[in-house]
Amino acid sequence: MYTLDPLYYNSTGTAYSIKNSDFEQEVKQKIQLQIGDIAILMDIKEIEAFLTVIRSARKGCQCGKCNGKNCYKTIKCNTPQAEINFKLTPEILDGLEELVLGVLFHEEYNNILLNNEIG
Repeated sequence: MYTLDPLYYNSTGTAYSIKNSDFEQEVKQKIQLQIGDIAILMDIKEIEAFLTVIRSARKGCQCGKCNGKNCYKTIKCNTPQAEINFKLTPEILDGLEELVLGVLFHEEYNNILLNNEIG
């Protein structure tokens, strides 16, 4: 049976670690990002790639019409199952970045505890 353990949340969304109680260790751990009505299953590598996309959106459009202004409107989040486009405002972009950084921090923290047999 799968359970969702809360990992991190902010005003933009919530992240859960998916645990399988039938097996002691899973080969590939998944994280569920719940953003509004959408739930996205990702592994850590996909979340790190999503952080790169979020940070690149801050650079803004580089076309001749925009003159490098921060005129981002959407970003893509590609997973093996689906392609998701997020409409952006500066607040949503900040919230997504904070959510992803929170997930990565907590995963690294949990790995340190597990590797050192603490807790």
